[in-house]
Amino acid sequence: MPRPGQCLALVLFVTMVFQAPASLAEDGVMVGVPAAPETQVTLMNQALPPFSRWGFRNMSIQPAVMVPRSGPIYEIPYGEPIEIETLTFEHAGETMTVLEALEAENTDGFLVIKDGVIVYERYFGDFTEHSHHLWASSTKSLVSMAAGILIDEGKIDPAAKVPTYIPELSKGAFADLTVAEVLDMVSAIDYSEDYANLAPGSVHYEYFRRIGLTPAFDLMQIDPVEDETPRGTLEFLPEFQSSPDLEPGFKFEYHSPNVDVIGWIIARVSGMPLNDFVAANIWSKIGAEHDAFFTTDLAFVPVATGGFNSTLRDFARFGLAVLDDGMLNGVRVFPAPYTQAIPAASDEELLFTDRSAYKAEGSPVFDDLLQAYRNFWWIHDRDQEVFTARGVFGQVLYIDRSTNTVIATFSSAPTASNAARPENHAKMAAMKMIAEM
Repeated sequence: MPRPGQCLALVLFVTMVFQAPASLAEDGVMVGVPAAPETQVTLMNQALPPFSRWGFRNMSIQPAVMVPRSGPIYEIPYGEPIEIETLTFEHAGETMTVLEALEAENTDGFLVIKDGVIVYERYFGDFTEHSHHLWASSTKSLVSMAAGILIDEGKIDPAAKVPTYIPELSKGAFADLTVAEVLDMVSAIDYSEDYANLAPGSVHYEYFRRIGLTPAFDLMQIDPVEDETPRGTLEFLPEFQSSPDLEPGFKFEYHSPNVDVIGWIIARVSGMPLNDFVAANIWSKIGAEHDAFFTTDLAFVPVATGGFNSTLRDFARFGLAVLDDGMLNGVRVFPAPYTQAIPAASDEELLFTDRSAYKAEGSPVFDDLLQAYRNFWWIHDRDQEVFTARGVFGQVLYIDRSTNTVIATFSSAPTASNAARPENHAKMAAMKMIAEM
Protein backbone atom coordinates (compact mmCIF):
# COMPACT_ATOMS: atom_id res chain seq x y z
CA MET A 1 0.00 0.00 0.00
CA PRO A 2 1.26 3.54 -0.71
CA ARG A 3 2.39 5.68 2.16
CA PRO A 4 0.45 8.90 2.92
CA GLY A 5 1.24 11.48 0.25
CA GLN A 6 2.18 8.86 -2.36
CA CYS A 7 -1.18 8.66 -4.14
CA LEU A 8 -0.35 11.50 -6.56
CA ALA A 9 3.03 9.91 -7.25
CA LEU A 10 1.36 6.62 -8.08
CA VAL A 11 -1.09 8.30 -10.44
CA LEU A 12 1.79 9.98 -12.26
CA PHE A 13 3.71 6.73 -12.54
CA VAL A 14 0.74 4.73 -13.75
CA THR A 15 0.14 7.38 -16.41
CA MET A 16 3.78 7.20 -17.47
CA VAL A 17 4.22 3.43 -17.45
CA PHE A 18 0.97 2.52 -19.17
CA GLN A 19 0.96 5.18 -21.86
CA ALA A 20 -0.29 3.90 -25.19
CA PRO A 21 2.79 2.44 -26.89
CA ALA A 22 3.90 3.19 -30.39
CA SER A 23 4.31 0.22 -32.71
CA LEU A 24 7.51 -1.18 -34.14
CA ALA A 25 5.59 -1.11 -37.40
CA GLU A 26 6.45 2.59 -37.48
CA ASP A 27 10.07 1.50 -37.98
CA GLY A 28 9.02 -0.92 -40.73
CA VAL A 29 9.77 -4.02 -38.63
CA MET A 30 7.60 -7.16 -38.46
CA VAL A 31 4.73 -5.51 -40.33
CA GLY A 32 1.73 -7.72 -41.06
CA VAL A 33 0.76 -11.29 -40.21
CA PRO A 34 2.78 -12.92 -41.52
CA ALA A 35 5.31 -10.11 -41.61
CA ALA A 36 6.21 -8.82 -45.05
CA PRO A 37 9.57 -10.23 -46.16
CA GLU A 38 11.37 -6.87 -46.14
CA THR A 39 10.24 -6.25 -42.55
CA GLN A 40 11.10 -9.65 -41.08
CA VAL A 41 13.70 -10.06 -38.34
CA THR A 42 16.11 -12.92 -39.08
CA LEU A 43 19.19 -14.45 -37.50
CA MET A 44 21.20 -12.38 -39.97
CA ASN A 45 19.76 -8.93 -39.15
CA GLN A 46 18.56 -9.26 -35.53
CA ALA A 47 21.39 -7.05 -34.19
CA LEU A 48 21.17 -4.43 -36.94
CA PRO A 49 18.96 -1.33 -36.75
CA PRO A 50 16.04 -1.01 -37.12
CA PHE A 51 15.52 -4.76 -36.68
CA SER A 52 17.48 -4.84 -33.40
CA ARG A 53 14.70 -3.09 -31.46
CA TRP A 54 12.60 -6.20 -32.05
CA GLY A 55 15.54 -8.59 -32.00
CA PHE A 56 16.90 -7.63 -28.57
CA ARG A 57 13.51 -8.20 -26.93
CA ASN A 58 12.86 -11.49 -28.75
CA MET A 59 16.20 -13.25 -28.47
CA SER A 60 14.39 -16.55 -28.02
CA ILE A 61 14.45 -16.82 -31.81
CA GLN A 62 17.82 -18.34 -30.93
CA PRO A 63 18.07 -21.58 -28.92
CA ALA A 64 17.14 -20.72 -25.35
CA VAL A 65 16.58 -22.30 -21.92
CA MET A 66 14.29 -21.03 -19.19
CA VAL A 67 15.23 -19.50 -15.83
CA PRO A 68 11.87 -19.70 -14.01
CA ARG A 69 10.91 -17.36 -11.19
CA SER A 70 9.37 -18.64 -7.96
CA GLY A 71 8.11 -17.37 -4.62
CA PRO A 72 6.43 -14.06 -3.83
CA ILE A 73 7.09 -11.09 -6.11
CA TYR A 74 9.07 -8.28 -4.50
CA GLU A 75 7.01 -5.21 -5.32
CA ILE A 76 9.39 -2.28 -5.62
CA PRO A 77 7.54 0.65 -4.03
CA TYR A 78 7.03 3.96 -5.80
CA GLY A 79 8.32 7.18 -4.30
CA GLU A 80 7.81 10.84 -5.17
CA PRO A 81 8.62 11.14 -8.90
CA ILE A 82 11.66 13.11 -9.99
CA GLU A 83 11.39 15.15 -13.18
CA ILE A 84 14.47 13.67 -14.75
CA GLU A 85 13.89 14.15 -18.47
CA THR A 86 14.30 17.95 -18.49
CA LEU A 87 17.44 17.99 -16.33
CA THR A 88 20.44 19.39 -18.20
CA PHE A 89 24.07 18.42 -17.91
CA GLU A 90 27.37 19.17 -19.59
CA HIS A 91 29.19 16.51 -21.56
CA ALA A 92 32.03 16.82 -24.07
CA GLY A 93 31.49 20.57 -24.25
CA GLU A 94 27.79 20.30 -24.98
CA THR A 95 24.69 20.93 -22.88
CA MET A 96 21.90 18.39 -23.24
CA THR A 97 18.87 17.13 -21.39
CA VAL A 98 18.60 13.64 -19.96
CA LEU A 99 15.82 12.85 -22.41
CA GLU A 100 18.02 13.88 -25.32
CA ALA A 101 20.73 11.54 -24.04
CA LEU A 102 18.25 8.67 -23.71
CA GLU A 103 16.79 9.17 -27.15
CA ALA A 104 20.22 9.45 -28.79
CA GLU A 105 21.08 6.01 -27.36
CA ASN A 106 17.85 4.39 -28.69
CA THR A 107 16.84 3.68 -25.10
CA ASP A 108 14.11 1.06 -24.69
CA GLY A 109 13.58 1.44 -20.94
CA PHE A 110 14.99 3.52 -18.08
CA LEU A 111 14.33 2.92 -14.38
CA VAL A 112 15.74 4.87 -11.41
CA ILE A 113 15.51 3.61 -7.82
CA LYS A 114 16.68 5.81 -4.95
CA ASP A 115 16.54 4.74 -1.31
CA GLY A 116 14.60 1.66 -2.32
CA VAL A 117 11.77 3.41 -4.19
CA ILE A 118 11.16 4.03 -7.88
CA VAL A 119 11.47 7.72 -8.70
CA TYR A 120 11.45 7.44 -12.50
CA GLU A 121 10.32 4.74 -14.92
CA ARG A 122 9.75 5.03 -18.64
CA TYR A 123 9.42 2.65 -21.56
CA PHE A 124 9.98 3.82 -25.13
CA GLY A 125 8.18 2.72 -28.27
CA ASP A 126 6.34 -0.55 -27.73
CA PHE A 127 8.74 -1.81 -25.08
CA THR A 128 6.82 -2.33 -21.82
CA GLU A 129 7.29 -3.37 -18.19
CA HIS A 130 6.44 -6.94 -19.29
CA SER A 131 8.85 -7.07 -22.24
CA HIS A 132 12.00 -9.15 -22.10
CA HIS A 133 15.30 -7.73 -23.30
CA LEU A 134 18.80 -9.05 -23.83
CA TRP A 135 21.24 -8.12 -21.03
CA ALA A 136 24.17 -8.78 -23.38
CA SER A 137 27.41 -8.58 -21.40
CA SER A 138 25.67 -7.41 -18.24
CA THR A 139 25.21 -11.19 -17.98
CA LYS A 140 28.88 -11.35 -17.03
CA SER A 141 28.12 -9.63 -13.71
CA LEU A 142 25.31 -12.12 -13.04
CA VAL A 143 27.79 -14.95 -13.62
CA SER A 144 30.20 -13.22 -11.24
CA MET A 145 27.59 -13.30 -8.49
CA ALA A 146 26.83 -16.96 -9.17
CA ALA A 147 30.55 -17.71 -8.83
CA GLY A 148 30.65 -15.63 -5.64
CA ILE A 149 28.10 -17.95 -4.04
CA LEU A 150 30.35 -20.96 -4.66
CA ILE A 151 33.47 -19.05 -3.63
CA ASP A 152 31.81 -18.16 -0.32
CA GLU A 153 30.89 -21.83 0.18
CA GLY A 154 34.53 -22.81 -0.34
CA LYS A 155 33.73 -24.80 -3.47
CA ILE A 156 35.71 -22.50 -5.78
CA ASP A 157 39.14 -21.16 -4.83
CA PRO A 158 40.03 -17.99 -6.78
CA ALA A 159 43.73 -18.85 -6.41
CA ALA A 160 43.31 -22.30 -7.97
CA LYS A 161 44.26 -22.99 -11.57
CA VAL A 162 41.41 -23.40 -14.04
CA PRO A 163 42.21 -27.09 -14.82
CA THR A 164 41.64 -27.87 -11.14
CA TYR A 165 37.96 -27.69 -12.00
CA ILE A 166 38.01 -28.19 -15.79
CA PRO A 167 40.65 -30.78 -16.78
CA GLU A 168 39.56 -30.32 -20.40
CA LEU A 169 41.36 -26.95 -20.29
CA SER A 170 44.74 -28.42 -19.33
CA LYS A 171 45.95 -27.36 -22.77
CA GLY A 172 45.63 -23.97 -24.41
CA ALA A 173 45.43 -20.44 -23.05
CA PHE A 174 43.60 -21.27 -19.83
CA ALA A 175 45.89 -24.09 -18.68
CA ASP A 176 48.06 -21.98 -16.35
CA LEU A 177 45.56 -19.29 -15.40
CA THR A 178 44.01 -18.88 -11.97
CA VAL A 179 40.28 -18.37 -11.49
CA ALA A 180 41.03 -14.84 -10.20
CA GLU A 181 42.96 -13.94 -13.38
CA VAL A 182 40.02 -15.08 -15.47
CA LEU A 183 37.53 -13.11 -13.34
CA ASP A 184 39.62 -9.94 -13.73
CA MET A 185 40.16 -10.56 -17.46
CA VAL A 186 43.93 -10.36 -17.22
CA SER A 187 44.22 -13.71 -18.96
CA ALA A 188 46.29 -12.49 -21.94
CA ILE A 189 44.60 -14.75 -24.47
CA ASP A 190 45.16 -14.24 -28.19
CA TYR A 191 41.75 -12.84 -29.02
CA SER A 192 39.98 -9.73 -30.30
CA GLU A 193 36.63 -8.32 -29.15
CA ASP A 194 36.34 -6.09 -32.23
CA TYR A 195 32.83 -6.94 -33.40
CA ALA A 196 33.18 -4.93 -36.59
CA ASN A 197 36.30 -6.74 -37.82
CA LEU A 198 35.77 -10.46 -37.33
CA ALA A 199 37.83 -12.18 -40.01
CA PRO A 200 36.29 -15.47 -41.22
CA GLY A 201 38.43 -18.39 -40.11
CA SER A 202 39.94 -16.60 -37.11
CA VAL A 203 39.47 -17.94 -33.60
CA HIS A 204 37.47 -14.80 -32.78
CA TYR A 205 35.08 -15.36 -35.67
CA GLU A 206 34.65 -19.04 -34.85
CA TYR A 207 33.91 -18.17 -31.22
CA PHE A 208 31.15 -15.75 -32.22
CA ARG A 209 29.67 -18.37 -34.52
CA ARG A 210 29.31 -20.71 -31.57
CA ILE A 211 27.65 -18.27 -29.19
CA GLY A 212 25.12 -17.37 -31.86
CA LEU A 213 26.02 -13.76 -32.63
CA THR A 214 27.20 -14.86 -36.06
CA PRO A 215 24.84 -17.49 -37.53
CA ALA A 216 26.56 -20.80 -38.22
CA PHE A 217 24.23 -22.85 -40.36
CA ASP A 218 26.95 -25.39 -41.19
CA LEU A 219 27.56 -26.10 -37.49
CA MET A 220 23.82 -26.51 -36.91
CA GLN A 221 23.83 -29.48 -39.28
CA ILE A 222 26.67 -31.36 -37.60
CA ASP A 223 25.85 -34.64 -35.86
CA PRO A 224 28.20 -34.68 -32.81
CA VAL A 225 28.19 -38.49 -32.87
CA GLU A 226 29.69 -38.53 -36.34
CA ASP A 227 31.77 -35.34 -36.40
CA GLU A 228 34.17 -34.13 -33.68
CA THR A 229 34.13 -30.52 -34.84
CA PRO A 230 33.39 -28.41 -31.73
CA ARG A 231 29.81 -27.22 -32.11
CA GLY A 232 29.48 -25.62 -28.70
CA THR A 233 31.37 -22.87 -26.88
CA LEU A 234 32.84 -25.06 -24.16
CA GLU A 235 34.27 -27.61 -26.57
CA PHE A 236 35.81 -24.73 -28.49
CA LEU A 237 37.58 -23.08 -25.51
CA PRO A 238 40.74 -25.27 -25.77
CA GLU A 239 41.31 -23.69 -29.19
CA PHE A 240 42.32 -20.39 -27.60
CA GLN A 241 46.04 -19.77 -27.21
CA SER A 242 48.01 -17.31 -25.09
CA SER A 243 49.04 -13.99 -26.59
CA PRO A 244 52.68 -14.09 -27.74
CA ASP A 245 53.11 -10.44 -26.73
CA LEU A 246 51.61 -10.35 -23.23
CA GLU A 247 51.95 -12.09 -19.90
CA PRO A 248 48.90 -12.95 -17.78
CA GLY A 249 48.28 -10.75 -14.78
CA PHE A 250 49.54 -7.55 -16.40
CA LYS A 251 46.77 -5.80 -18.35
CA PHE A 252 42.99 -5.83 -18.44
CA GLU A 253 41.69 -6.89 -21.85
CA TYR A 254 37.97 -7.28 -22.37
CA HIS A 255 37.73 -10.86 -23.60
CA SER A 256 34.36 -12.61 -23.45
CA PRO A 257 35.62 -16.23 -23.48
CA ASN A 258 36.83 -15.71 -19.90
CA VAL A 259 33.21 -15.75 -18.78
CA ASP A 260 32.46 -19.03 -20.54
CA VAL A 261 35.26 -20.57 -18.47
CA ILE A 262 33.69 -19.35 -15.22
CA GLY A 263 30.25 -20.48 -16.35
CA TRP A 264 31.69 -23.94 -17.03
CA ILE A 265 33.31 -24.02 -13.58
CA ILE A 266 29.99 -23.06 -11.93
CA ALA A 267 28.20 -25.88 -13.74
CA ARG A 268 30.94 -28.44 -13.05
CA VAL A 269 31.30 -27.59 -9.35
CA SER A 270 27.57 -27.29 -8.64
CA GLY A 271 26.53 -30.23 -10.78
CA MET A 272 23.83 -28.04 -12.34
CA PRO A 273 23.50 -26.34 -15.74
CA LEU A 274 24.17 -22.63 -15.36
CA ASN A 275 20.54 -21.70 -16.01
CA ASP A 276 19.35 -24.07 -13.25
CA PHE A 277 21.97 -22.76 -10.81
CA VAL A 278 20.90 -19.17 -11.46
CA ALA A 279 17.22 -20.11 -11.10
CA ALA A 280 17.72 -21.94 -7.80
CA ASN A 281 20.20 -19.58 -6.18
CA ILE A 282 19.42 -16.13 -7.59
CA TRP A 283 16.23 -15.76 -9.63
CA SER A 284 14.09 -17.56 -7.04
CA LYS A 285 15.35 -15.23 -4.29
CA ILE A 286 15.11 -11.72 -5.73
CA GLY A 287 11.31 -11.69 -5.95
CA ALA A 288 11.45 -11.66 -9.74
CA GLU A 289 8.20 -10.72 -11.45
CA HIS A 290 8.81 -12.75 -14.62
CA ASP A 291 10.63 -15.85 -15.78
CA ALA A 292 13.95 -15.11 -17.46
CA PHE A 293 15.87 -17.07 -20.06
CA PHE A 294 19.37 -17.69 -21.38
CA THR A 295 20.14 -17.95 -25.05
CA THR A 296 22.34 -20.97 -25.66
CA ASP A 297 25.06 -22.11 -28.01
CA LEU A 298 24.46 -24.90 -30.50
CA ALA A 299 25.01 -27.49 -27.77
CA PHE A 300 22.26 -25.86 -25.68
CA VAL A 301 24.74 -24.58 -23.08
CA PRO A 302 23.70 -21.17 -21.69
CA VAL A 303 25.76 -18.32 -23.14
CA ALA A 304 27.42 -17.18 -19.91
CA THR A 305 29.12 -14.23 -21.50
CA GLY A 306 25.99 -12.44 -22.70
CA GLY A 307 22.87 -14.54 -23.12
CA PHE A 308 20.62 -13.54 -20.20
CA ASN A 309 17.22 -11.95 -20.87
CA SER A 310 14.69 -10.45 -18.46
CA THR A 311 12.32 -7.54 -17.93
CA LEU A 312 13.69 -4.17 -16.88
CA ARG A 313 12.27 -4.29 -13.35
CA ASP A 314 13.82 -7.72 -12.78
CA PHE A 315 17.14 -6.35 -14.03
CA ALA A 316 16.75 -3.66 -11.37
CA ARG A 317 15.82 -6.24 -8.70
CA PHE A 318 19.13 -7.97 -9.37
CA GLY A 319 20.80 -4.58 -8.85
CA LEU A 320 18.97 -4.04 -5.57
CA ALA A 321 20.23 -7.40 -4.30
CA VAL A 322 23.78 -6.30 -5.15
CA LEU A 323 23.41 -2.72 -3.87
CA ASP A 324 24.17 -3.31 -0.22
CA ASP A 325 25.31 -6.62 1.25
CA GLY A 326 23.46 -9.21 -0.82
CA MET A 327 20.12 -8.97 1.01
CA LEU A 328 16.83 -8.05 -0.64
CA ASN A 329 13.51 -7.80 1.16
CA GLY A 330 14.89 -9.80 4.09
CA VAL A 331 16.20 -12.63 1.88
CA ARG A 332 19.89 -13.49 1.64
CA VAL A 333 20.64 -13.65 -2.10
CA PHE A 334 24.41 -13.18 -2.27
CA PRO A 335 27.15 -13.69 0.33
CA ALA A 336 27.91 -10.43 2.13
CA PRO A 337 31.74 -10.55 1.85
CA TYR A 338 31.76 -11.12 -1.92
CA THR A 339 29.00 -8.57 -2.54
CA GLN A 340 30.48 -5.83 -0.37
CA ALA A 341 33.88 -6.30 -2.03
CA ILE A 342 32.66 -5.74 -5.62
CA PRO A 343 34.07 -2.20 -5.94
CA ALA A 344 37.10 -2.85 -3.68
CA ALA A 345 39.65 -2.80 -6.48
CA SER A 346 43.22 -3.20 -5.30
CA ASP A 347 46.00 -0.88 -6.45
CA GLU A 348 47.19 -3.73 -8.67
CA GLU A 349 43.77 -3.99 -10.27
CA LEU A 350 43.81 -0.26 -10.91
CA LEU A 351 47.11 -0.77 -12.72
CA PHE A 352 45.60 -3.57 -14.83
CA THR A 353 43.05 -1.08 -16.16
CA ASP A 354 45.49 1.86 -16.40
CA ARG A 355 47.50 -0.28 -18.85
CA SER A 356 44.41 -1.09 -20.94
CA ALA A 357 43.00 0.51 -24.08
CA TYR A 358 40.26 2.05 -21.92
CA LYS A 359 42.75 4.43 -20.28
CA ALA A 360 45.08 5.09 -23.23
CA GLU A 361 44.93 8.72 -24.38
CA GLY A 362 43.63 8.91 -27.93
CA SER A 363 42.12 5.44 -27.78
CA PRO A 364 38.72 5.12 -29.49
CA VAL A 365 37.47 3.33 -26.36
CA PHE A 366 38.94 5.73 -23.77
CA ASP A 367 36.70 5.85 -20.69
CA ASP A 368 37.33 8.69 -18.26
CA LEU A 369 34.74 7.31 -15.80
CA LEU A 370 36.43 3.91 -15.46
CA GLN A 371 38.84 3.08 -12.62
CA ALA A 372 39.08 -0.69 -12.74
CA TYR A 373 37.54 -3.95 -13.90
CA ARG A 374 37.30 -6.79 -11.42
CA ASN A 375 35.18 -9.91 -11.02
CA PHE A 376 33.26 -9.04 -14.21
CA TRP A 377 32.14 -5.63 -12.86
CA TRP A 378 33.15 -2.16 -14.11
CA ILE A 379 34.39 -0.06 -11.19
CA HIS A 380 33.94 3.71 -11.52
CA ASP A 381 34.75 4.91 -7.99
CA ARG A 382 36.08 2.42 -5.48
CA ASP A 383 35.86 4.91 -2.60
CA GLN A 384 32.28 5.99 -3.27
CA GLU A 385 31.43 2.42 -4.35
CA VAL A 386 30.09 3.17 -7.81
CA PHE A 387 30.11 0.31 -10.30
CA THR A 388 28.19 -1.04 -13.29
CA ALA A 389 27.21 -4.11 -15.21
CA ARG A 390 27.46 -3.24 -18.90
CA GLY A 391 26.47 -4.90 -22.15
CA VAL A 392 26.89 -4.04 -25.82
CA PHE A 393 24.29 -1.90 -27.56
CA GLY A 394 23.67 0.10 -24.35
CA GLN A 395 22.63 -2.27 -21.55
CA VAL A 396 23.65 -0.81 -18.16
CA LEU A 397 22.98 -1.52 -14.50
CA TYR A 398 24.37 1.49 -12.60
CA ILE A 399 24.90 1.08 -8.84
CA ASP A 400 26.00 3.89 -6.51
CA ARG A 401 26.16 2.79 -2.88
CA SER A 402 27.12 6.25 -1.65
CA THR A 403 23.71 7.60 -2.76
CA ASN A 404 21.75 4.33 -2.45
CA THR A 405 20.89 4.42 -6.17
CA VAL A 406 20.21 1.75 -8.76
CA ILE A 407 19.61 2.70 -12.40
CA ALA A 408 18.62 0.01 -14.91
CA THR A 409 18.44 0.68 -18.62
CA PHE A 410 18.03 -1.32 -21.81
CA SER A 411 18.81 0.08 -25.24
CA SER A 412 18.97 -0.85 -28.90
CA ALA A 413 21.88 1.39 -29.86
CA PRO A 414 22.93 1.28 -33.51
CA THR A 415 26.47 0.02 -32.84
CA ALA A 416 27.81 -2.61 -30.45
CA SER A 417 30.74 -1.09 -28.56
CA ASN A 418 29.58 1.16 -25.72
CA ALA A 419 33.08 2.48 -25.11
CA ALA A 420 33.46 3.54 -28.74
CA ARG A 421 30.04 5.21 -28.97
CA PRO A 422 29.87 8.91 -27.90
CA GLU A 423 26.15 8.63 -27.18
CA ASN A 424 26.81 6.00 -24.54
CA HIS A 425 29.39 8.21 -22.81
CA ALA A 426 26.76 10.94 -22.64
CA LYS A 427 24.20 8.56 -21.19
CA MET A 428 26.70 7.35 -18.59
CA ALA A 429 27.34 10.98 -17.63
CA ALA A 430 23.58 11.46 -17.26
CA MET A 431 23.33 8.45 -14.97
CA LYS A 432 26.21 9.74 -12.86
CA MET A 433 24.44 13.07 -12.47
CA ILE A 434 21.13 11.38 -11.56
CA ALA A 435 22.81 9.12 -9.00
CA GLU A 436 24.55 12.06 -7.33
CA MET A 437 21.43 14.24 -7.08
